[in-house]
Amino acid sequence: MSKTQPQIKKLQVLRLDNGELDRIIGGFPIPSLNLLEGENDTGKSVFAQEVAWSALNAGFTVRYITTEMTVISLVKQLEALSFNVRSQFILGSLRVTAFHSRGIDWDEQVASNYLSLMLNFIKKKGAADVIIFDSLTFIVTHSSEKDLLSFLSELRNYVDTKSRVIFITLHPYAFDSNLLVRIRSICDGHVMFRVKTMPSGEMARSLEVLKLRGATKAQNNTCAFKVEPNIGIRVLPFSQVKA
Repeated sequence: MSKTQPQIKKLQVLRLDNGELDRIIGGFPIPSLNLLEGENDTGKSVFAQEVAWSALNAGFTVRYITTEMTVISLVKQLEALSFNVRSQFILGSLRVTAFHSRGIDWDEQVASNYLSLMLNFIKKKGAADVIIFDSLTFIVTHSSEKDLLSFLSELRNYVDTKSRVIFITLHPYAFDSNLLVRIRSICDGHVMFRVKTMPSGEMARSLEVLKLRGATKAQNNTCAFKVEPNIGIRVLPFSQVKA
């Protein structure tokens, strides 16, 4: 069941069920617009799915908008991470929308129409307490800078007026440095995901909280982690990570 508006304001923070992640991040303020940024296979989508699962367990409704998977494949992936969302999906607490972006003859006008379609969908039919866009990269690669910034500004206004929490996953390779700075500045939260080499030579992923407006910043705002079946994100001990 969705939280009422007064309940959302009272909670103020969306906490993560993953205790180690929650300790590092400290929760996401409500309302807030958050950017999950990183290259391919750095853990952005799995983190977004951790957020979705935590929100559902807290009693929030979730709208998960995917441009990379089908509805069925996303639900199966969530369950493979031990996030048993089938009942929430059936009851409507979790709603998954697939905006297919592959195989379309893209140009700037098509991309502009797609961004407008997603924005209107969220405002009119796709509303939820927590909204996740995973990922916008392919669409915004073809959009004009003006259309992209307008889309993000509209989301910014929607978040503030409706007390929502929104997460957007993006790949930085799709943007020049100046545009990335402007995108990051619009968002309240900015989490950067990377792949790093451990002292042992083993590869792991890492996240760093670069900005989280309105939240109490944890003392340690970075961590290394692995993605494991039936677990999801497993934060690695500091002793295993330090050089």
